[in-house]
Amino acid sequence: MTVQQFTDALTHHFPQLREDLRPGVRPAGLAEAERHLGQPLPPAVRDTYLACDGQLDVVPGVLLGLRWLPLDDVVREYATWLDLAGEDTGLDSRPPGAVRPVTFSPGWLPFASDGGGNGLAVDLQPGPAGTAGQVITFGPDETTRLVLASSLPAFLGWVADQIEAGRVTVEGNDVRLNGATSFLDAARTLV
Repeated sequence: MTVQQFTDALTHHFPQLREDLRPGVRPAGLAEAERHLGQPLPPAVRDTYLACDGQLDVVPGVLLGLRWLPLDDVVREYATWLDLAGEDTGLDSRPPGAVRPVTFSPGWLPFASDGGGNGLAVDLQPGPAGTAGQVITFGPDETTRLVLASSLPAFLGWVADQIEAGRVTVEGNDVRLNGATSFLDAARTLV
């Protein structure tokens, strides 16, 4: 799966959302982000951001209502969340053991946000039952961390499949999957 499948689905079904996608980041921008993050980006994340650097506007969020963060915003979100990192025994994951029970991990790269502190991240330090590079939910309202896809390209491919299957609607600034008002709420029933 590539970002192209996702952008093609937007072009065909929701061109108004496609217009909000930014062109790919330049290699120098990737190197700068990696310097700030203190770690290299996995090839799948690098390739995705070389093809498309998130979205321009906050609303509507092109990722089923969530804003796809440009790489500069990924770095800012990472720095903000890193200050809040720590163990939290009240957290679990689905599947069990796939995501470490922490408020935030230095191995998480936040790439999508609901604007209220919750979002999606690429997990580079998964739990014992997880896989490096998996896409997970996180944030104060996400007490059960969900694994949504094996990688960022796989997640974008899944979103494209939902669009192509007619499960996504867009009305003004409201983007919904199967009629749910929040993708993160809907995800709890999908996994």
